Amino acid sequence: MAALNTDLTDFDTKLNKKASGAQADIVAFTVARNTLEIDLGNLGSYVNIVATGKPDIVVQSGFPSYDTDRIADTTPPPAPQNLVLRQGDVSGSCVARYQPGRQHSINEVQINTSDPNVEANWKSYGMFSGGKATLSGFTPGTTVWVRVWTVGLEGVMGAWSDPAKIMVT
Repeated sequence: MAALNTDLTDFDTKLNKKASGAQADIVAFTVARNTLEIDLGNLGSYVNIVATGKPDIVVQSGFPSYDTDRIADTTPPPAPQNLVLRQGDVSGSCVARYQPGRQHSINEVQINTSDPNVEANWKSYGMFSGGKATLSGFTPGTTVWVRVWTVGLEGVMGAWSDPAKIMVT
């Protein structure tokens, strides 16, 4: 607890200095905040371990207790919307932006460099959080089709976005 109090005091000090707008003060605040977030996460984990999942013990600690007995929503998430592609910062790359089917989501991005009407031509490029994916490694002049879908709970996949295409430079 002594270390947590020290980090909390440091955070308060850095928070007040951040108001100066100086870059060094902003960076110092960010570091102090990250340290405090780690401390609080560790403390929460410790309380959960000691409580062994018993809400009445968690409540005694002063930490909030949440009901986890509700049924998870495993319905497929909706398709991401407004998929837009733009040229990337380096040759042979592009950036995909989209509105995911769910907030705080993981989305699979697939690419296709030939006929987008042939399902076998689509290849997974990777998994991305949020609504942005940077894609690279293409030969300049290649036409790239992109589509995205959102991962739901328990691995249930949503619907595909409408595909978009770009010729990378």
